[in-house]
Amino acid sequence: MSSIDEIVAPVADYLDLFEERLGGYLKAENELIYELTKHLLSSRGKRVRPLTLFLAAGAAGHNEEKSLSPAIAIELIHTATLLHDDVIDQSKFRRGIETISYRWGNLTAVLTGDYYFAKAFKILVNENSPGLLKAVSAATEQVSIGELGQIQELNNTSLSEENYVNIISNKTAALFSCAGECGAIIAGANGTKKTRLIDYGKFLGVAFQIADDLLDFVGDEKKLGKGVGNDLKEGWFTLPLIYSLKNGSPAGASEIIKILENGFREEQFLKVLEFIEDTGGIDYARGKASLYRDKALESLKSIDDSDYKRALIKLAEFTVAREK
Repeated sequence: MSSIDEIVAPVADYLDLFEERLGGYLKAENELIYELTKHLLSSRGKRVRPLTLFLAAGAAGHNEEKSLSPAIAIELIHTATLLHDDVIDQSKFRRGIETISYRWGNLTAVLTGDYYFAKAFKILVNENSPGLLKAVSAATEQVSIGELGQIQELNNTSLSEENYVNIISNKTAALFSCAGECGAIIAGANGTKKTRLIDYGKFLGVAFQIADDLLDFVGDEKKLGKGVGNDLKEGWFTLPLIYSLKNGSPAGASEIIKILENGFREEQFLKVLEFIEDTGGIDYARGKASLYRDKALESLKSIDDSDYKRALIKLAEFTVAREK
């Protein structure tokens, strides 16, 4: 498997500039916002969405500073959703550091998320690009629909795979798809090339989320920077469990449903995990993540070969094989 450094290599300079520009945008006059921002930036993620945008723009034939503003906007929107998620989930840690909601309170976390949303669209408006603004606005709407859909399905032991995929397609894949679209817009690409990059982002995002949901069962807490079993605690039942409840023995499924419906407790995690492993839920979800990875790779076939395209291929492979 390629390392993240190998994948980043063709756009490393842009990611460095991205970090510099992001920090500059968030040096607000308000001291609290600056303090919160410093805290969040102290444990940055892999910046997979900006990375996807930079690589997509390069693969479409153009990569310059025009990529920075939409990349920052997408990352700010993503961060805002995480801040709101942490309030809903009552999470104490994310990426190994205390969440804003845990350290500063729920009200501060919600308002900081709102500020990031507003900042993202202010940045885009200043770019004077209706195409970028339309793409990011539509993706943000999809993310909200996905978040609400997830809330609606909490504690639903009958959640279907189809509805699960529909929710994560909105909640997670929309911003990845948007990154591909923005890359194409920046490059001036239309038609098949633009469609292929949008599709790449969509399938990559679904694969990413299934892989992420798998890590909630089989991940290493130290590597993840958060505990495993969080989805179960929150009442969000993901693909490994959805498959196992449908395909396991009626008696086994009934026992697990009783555990979940009576208020899942942390000490019951191993029992649920054993049921999922024994009924093939882990392997099934891995297979589905690989299927969507392959769909992402298929989307790139008509894109001209380049360092950027090869990095997009490596990114899709990395997404399903990662350990955090």
